[in-house]
Order: sequence, then C-alpha cells, then structure tokens
Amino acid sequence: MPRPVYHYLGASFFMGLSNTVFDVVFNFYLAERGINEGSAGVIYAVGTGAMAVSVVPLLLLRRYVSQRALLIGASALFAAPFAAMPFVTSVPAAATALGLNLAGMLGCLSVGNSIAGSHVPEAARTRLFSGFFICYLGAGAVGSVLVSLLSGWLPLDNLEKYQVILMLSFMSGLLMLALRIPSARPAEAASTTADAERAEAPHERRNFAVLFVASCCLGASIALIFRFANTLFAQIYALPVSDISLILGSDKIISVVGAVTAPLLVKRFSLRLSAASFGALACVSLAMQSLTIPLVLFVVFYMLRLFSNYCLMPLLDTVAMSGFTPRRRLVSIGLRQSSFYLGGAVAAAVYGELLQAGNWRAALWIAGGCALVGALAVTLVKGPDSGPAGSRGQKANDKKVLENA
Repeated sequence: MPRPVYHYLGASFFMGLSNTVFDVVFNFYLAERGINEGSAGVIYAVGTGAMAVSVVPLLLLRRYVSQRALLIGASALFAAPFAAMPFVTSVPAAATALGLNLAGMLGCLSVGNSIAGSHVPEAARTRLFSGFFICYLGAGAVGSVLVSLLSGWLPLDNLEKYQVILMLSFMSGLLMLALRIPSARPAEAASTTADAERAEAPHERRNFAVLFVASCCLGASIALIFRFANTLFAQIYALPVSDISLILGSDKIISVVGAVTAPLLVKRFSLRLSAASFGALACVSLAMQSLTIPLVLFVVFYMLRLFSNYCLMPLLDTVAMSGFTPRRRLVSIGLRQSSFYLGGAVAAAVYGELLQAGNWRAALWIAGGCALVGALAVTLVKGPDSGPAGSRGQKANDKKVLENA
C-alpha cells in the first residue's frame, strides 16, 4: 500500500476522534451557556446547511486549484474552528464555527477519498474504504471512552470541564492536518475514452431526482442520532454524561459491523431487497424507541438503528456511482453528499424544536418515516444500462458492481 494511503488512514482516525469528542459534549456545553435545545437545533441546521452548499464551491474550485491544495485547505478549515468551540457564547457564533468546521469536513471526505482511491487499483478500493470506516469509527469509540474518563476525573465545574474536553478536539484536528499534508499527493488519474465521456445513460435525470430524495430522507433520519442522541438519553432517562459517553462509544462497534455486513448481504440478495429491509428495520427500531420501554431495550433498538444506517449508507454510495455514467459521477456524488446534509440541516431544526418542547416521541416517529422513504427511494435508482439496449446484461452488471462495492 502506498505511503500516502497510510497517512490518509491515520488522518481519518484523528478526524473521527475530533468529531466524537466534540459531538459527545457540545450539546451539554451549549446548555451551560444558556442555549436550549431549540437554539441548538438552529445551530446544527445552519452548520449542516453550510456543509451541504459547500459542495458547489468545491466543484468550482477544483477547476482552478490542485487537489493537493484543496485537501490541505479543507483540512485547515476543519481543524481551525475547533479552537473557537470552547468559547462561543451565542447562537450566531456557534453556528458560524460549526458551519466552517463541517464545510472543511465535507472537503476532506470528498477530496481525501478521491486522492486515496487514486493510489490503489480498483479491486483494492473496497478494502481501502473499509479501512477508512474502521479507523474513523474506531477513533470514535476511543474518543467516547476518553470523554467518559475525563468527565469523571477532572476536578472542575461543568463549564470548565467541557471547555477542556472541547480543546482536545482542536488538538486532534491539528494532528489530522499534519497527516493530511503527506497524504495529499494525488496519483495519476486513469484517462477515460471519448466515447465514455460522451455516453448518456437512460433515466439519468430521473435517477438524479430519486437520488436527491433518497439522500435527503436518509440524512434527515440519521440527523436525530448524529446530533441529538445524547439529548435523547438525558431527556428520557436522565443519564449522566459519563454513562452517555460509554453508550455512544459502543455504538461505533455496531456501526463497523453494519458497514461490513452490507456488501456481504448484497452478494446474497438484491440491492432493492437489502435496502428495503434495512429501511424497514430502521423504521421499526425508531418506532419501538418511541414507546415507554426499559433503558436496556431502548439501547438495543438504538444499536439496531445504527446498524441499519451503516448498512444503508454503502448502498446509497453504490447507486450514486453505478446509476450514472463516468462523466456525471462527480456531479452525482456531489448531489448525494449535499442533499444528505441538506436533509439533515432541515431535520435538525425540527428535532431541536420538538426536543425543547419535550416531544421526543414525535422526533423519533419523523426519523422513522424518513428512514423508510429514503430506503425505498434507493431501490428506484436504475443502472446506466437499463433500457431496451442493455436490459439483457443489466442484472449481471449490477451484481458485479455491487459485489465490488
């Protein structure tokens, strides 16, 4: 494996560590500053919306700036706002810092994954991105345990304790930036033929519309877990931060299992059946969480929701590539990323208002419905060869694409 790939995996670890340490305590830090759940929802909506629209300047800048410069710039944009997070005292300041951070994160994911993928042959890219999930989510487990230990051991009041923990996110972000620099050397991209560039697949416009709906709905569903899991546990069961950190740390293991399970199941079953099944599992899990159940069962359904999410995400990424011709894949991947976070931005504002009013059941119902609709929309994306000319070989082609993915 080329050296830049090792640096890429190391940077992915510290990115996951930064995000997890930040996510676990930021809601509690905002509460100490007098910012309630409704205002927190606005902060996340603005931040995630900035992440969604940052795809547009990224696609424009890549025409004039090298990928290396884009990746280093995005990494700096990701790390720098963490220095301000322990000191923001208002909704506009917090939203601005979070928006810059998430915009940098999207650049790191898009450009960093593209550069790393160019260093390995096509047959090895599945293992490469599996390594990304292992490093990123494994770092999340480490970060959750670290927060749990520090929150119990630091002899400080709550505000100072959260500030110290948030500064760890900044330090981890700096380590990520240091590793991004040597990982930013792109390899020679494989040239495409003129015929492939000019090819136009049937149903592509329809695929763009369906992909937008699927990404928006799945982003809206998972936003409740990404942004408000700690609030849910604290509001429903009054758990302390240390216990919540341990639960959020163990969920990274389930996430890795889900990411590994999806390609294995697609080899045995069709993409449509797999996506519909995982969407139904997510919907049922969230519906069960809305009932008055013991904490142990709530955690079990929470883990099932995460499992189904990380089974669905590889399928969404697969159709974002396999449903479009090579010329349009950059646009389709950009649409998948931006619409996913756009849906999360809108949902974050809704969830924040509902949780502020104590209506956590409605938030879970909305998330469940979005998960089901998004999964069903994934099944409607057609491959580039669908139609009269390519219908005979479509099933075999889809199977090959999905198995490689």
